[in-house]
Amino acid sequence: MTSIDRLKLARLHAVEEQRFIDTHPESARLASQAAESLLAGVPMPWMTRWPGAFPIFVDEAVGGRFTDVDGQTYVDLCLGDTGSMTGHCLPAVAEAVNERTRRGITTMLPSDDAIWVGQELARRFGVPRWQMAMT
Repeated sequence: MTSIDRLKLARLHAVEEQRFIDTHPESARLASQAAESLLAGVPMPWMTRWPGAFPIFVDEAVGGRFTDVDGQTYVDLCLGDTGSMTGHCLPAVAEAVNERTRRGITTMLPSDDAIWVGQELARRFGVPRWQMAMT
């Protein structure tokens, strides 16, 4: 049985981490700036557990891909953990969200949207009554 050469692994890791730093200068700059106002330099603490010297900062996400602030495009295998499983920035979704925001979104009162969503969830899942956050 062959064991892992830990020294070789450490050298390879160092090379790859330096490559990451070299190819993500704008993300590095933003990470430094974020550390001034965000706890651990990120919006959510679990983001500090990702590999690399700092997180990748996203410029835009469309469909199943996102582009970072350094101009590199990635296939997004997380897709917002569920919120974007159908893809980022779908035109129909963007238009619906835009329309709703023009009409107000934080009233903490029901709207006709809530009725439609409740009916659609009941139709799709066979559960007759639902509760949800509207914002």
